[in-house]
Amino acid sequence: MEAGVGTLVVGAGSAGLATAAALVKAGQPVSLLEKADQIGASWAGRYDSLHLHTVRWLSGLPGFRIPRSYGRWVARDDLIHYLREYAELSGLRPELGVTVERIERAEDSGWLVVTDRGVRAVRRVVLATGGSHTPRLPDWPGLETFPREVVHSADYREPSAYAGRDVLVVGAGNSATEIALDLLSVGATVTLSVRTPPSILRREILGLPIQLLGLALIKAPPGVINPLVAATRRVSVPDLSAQGLPRIRNPYTQFKETGTVPIIDSGIVAAVRLGRVRVAAATVSFDGPRVRLSDGSTVEPDAVIAATGFTTGLVPLVGHLGVLDSRGWPLADGALPSARGLYFVAIQPRIAGQLFEIARQARAVGEAIAAAA
Repeated sequence: MEAGVGTLVVGAGSAGLATAAALVKAGQPVSLLEKADQIGASWAGRYDSLHLHTVRWLSGLPGFRIPRSYGRWVARDDLIHYLREYAELSGLRPELGVTVERIERAEDSGWLVVTDRGVRAVRRVVLATGGSHTPRLPDWPGLETFPREVVHSADYREPSAYAGRDVLVVGAGNSATEIALDLLSVGATVTLSVRTPPSILRREILGLPIQLLGLALIKAPPGVINPLVAATRRVSVPDLSAQGLPRIRNPYTQFKETGTVPIIDSGIVAAVRLGRVRVAAATVSFDGPRVRLSDGSTVEPDAVIAATGFTTGLVPLVGHLGVLDSRGWPLADGALPSARGLYFVAIQPRIAGQLFEIARQARAVGEAIAAAA
């Protein structure tokens, strides 16, 4: 068994880097593991056209602002470059290509981290692997009979292969709507299959990023947040009920129950209003080339892209420890440990923006560990 360090951080994405940097700043010994072969791998694996929905100046990690030259809404490749530069400036050297398989309690009240390269004995563990970890593909009846392409959005990169084709995009989140717009750019015919109508918000209103509303409401109760968010949509987004996207009465409650963040409009509202993207009912099953929808209708697309979300991937690691809820989310995250010496950073979605929350929680975890050391 390898000699342990004070704290082991799992994941060298934005959350893991920010937490490790906070620990280094506090003078705490830390080791950083990443299963991929590069820093920021989860971002690198997303589609080419991805941009942050949170404004640049509210998306930086502690101690190093995102460069102004990256623009107001940071592109995927610029964010990856920023994360690598952040690691270098913070003096972080993550061990790449190391997969954490399971975490067990040690007899001395520490932790045993089982990896594919051996077992690490440590005092504390911080899981910073992100909420969008493992692609989730529904177990649709008859899927194996569909003779055409079905891919998860995690495997979608750019639209050229879909030029002129009829594509069914399944999902109602930001990935689904942005991929739909991507497909329109190459002349694809796009149908958006929606199970739960989403809350839709403009990215900015009167020049102010909508993220500021989330920040202002961080500690407000649902009874305050729901009507304010609903009112914001009413005054900024036209009614799309006739097109199949009705307004949500309690958007924050829906967010808390499902974890689905609101769609931040980057063009999908206009595309739906103009009929360039057709909204259809939920996908329920496949029958050969036909896809059956919940309203009884069928479609026969040339390809299906399932933007059906992710799971945290935490169950195999810590599901036996009683620290997760029924959705696989941590029962506690940030500076409040789920168990003595076991922390989670920014895995649950937050209305203020995930990168902002990562920065806040990373500081808090670093301070909490330093104080307990």
